[in-house]
Amino acid sequence: MDKFDKSILELLSQNARQPVAAIGDAIGLSRTAVNDRIRKLEEKGIIQRYTVELGSEHQSGQVNAYFELTFRPFDLLEIKGLLQSIPEIKQAHALSGTTDVLLYVEARSMERLSDVRRLLSNLPDLEKVVTSTAFERMI
Repeated sequence: MDKFDKSILELLSQNARQPVAAIGDAIGLSRTAVNDRIRKLEEKGIIQRYTVELGSEHQSGQVNAYFELTFRPFDLLEIKGLLQSIPEIKQAHALSGTTDVLLYVEARSMERLSDVRRLLSNLPDLEKVVTSTAFERMI
């Protein structure tokens, strides 16, 4: 990934709907060159999806939480496949150390968050789950 790819990613992360021509103007490449680079970034899996971030007025009632999961033994491929079936999981990271997986979850209600926790507690070889509800986004 070169400086142009990094600039494209930065601009798309700020606004994924901006015109390709505007990105090209900002970084000094043609629209066609930017289009080709975006396609290659998608093919390589660097860009995996485009999302919408809702403003706070549309998130009332939403509950955010982090889950720390510890497995014995830990089968990354099996767990990854199971986690992908839970749409409330917005981020999942395999970690080194005592915690194997860290999840960031956005649920529409506390009841749904509890449902997600129940689903997680049924994962195979789960030894421990720690739930931390987020009170306020600081940054």
